[in-house]
Amino acid sequence: MLGFAETFGATVASFVLPAIVALVIISVAARFLRARYLAAFAIGIYFWFFSDTIGDANVLGANEGFAGGFFHIALWIAFAVGLVLFLTIDRDLFTPGPEGVKFGFAIPLLVALAVGIHGLGEGAAIGATAVTTPAGSLIDAFGGSSAAVAFVVHKALEPMMVGAAYWIYAKDHAKDMAGRVRDIVLLALVFTIPGIIGGGSGYYIVQAFPNVDFTYVFAFGLGTSLYAAVRLARALFDGAATSRYESTKVAILILLGFTCLYLAAMLHS
Repeated sequence: MLGFAETFGATVASFVLPAIVALVIISVAARFLRARYLAAFAIGIYFWFFSDTIGDANVLGANEGFAGGFFHIALWIAFAVGLVLFLTIDRDLFTPGPEGVKFGFAIPLLVALAVGIHGLGEGAAIGATAVTTPAGSLIDAFGGSSAAVAFVVHKALEPMMVGAAYWIYAKDHAKDMAGRVRDIVLLALVFTIPGIIGGGSGYYIVQAFPNVDFTYVFAFGLGTSLYAAVRLARALFDGAATSRYESTKVAILILLGFTCLYLAAMLHS
């Protein structure tokens, strides 16, 4: 059993630091790329994110067919609640034209929370593993340095969806560098707080309830994350004039985003 301070400290560092780095990188990229291209790259990341998260959610019980019983129904309900909740909050999501983006900074904040909620399950898994492992360190408990690097890279790629949403919908929110830094820090915190809460609570929850199942948290997070996908996809159809090869450029950037997270997953194998 690993100590709480070591586990919680590692959880905070592995969530917060990569998120801040990711938001800085996407902010630099935004100086050279159109919003549509940022959205395409972020959507590519989302495609792998979705496949990864639905696996953590036990494919919503589909593998059990109609024999899944209450477990199957509860997973689907958790997913449905997450999806409906976030799409309902953003009442202008499907409003055409400038009116559909009037939420400004609230949109990337919602995207950060929508994508970050699955981190509650990831953090809880870290805490639970720390309690139940006989390993001498958290890195050993999760399969060595390669697995640790894979997790950190994941945590550095996922927030790029948040950064893309920020530069698409709220690029004028900050008036100076200090304001930009505040925005980045706030978005990083909103994205990472669920994971930090999961890491802190999971450490003790698993001691009180050894058979606790965090699959429902991933199912809920899968549903909420669809809000991010819909908001990012909207930017692909911004109405701007396109070149002859625009579709090819978008496709390549989607593939690039997908491949980045795909390669990170391979590190974990």
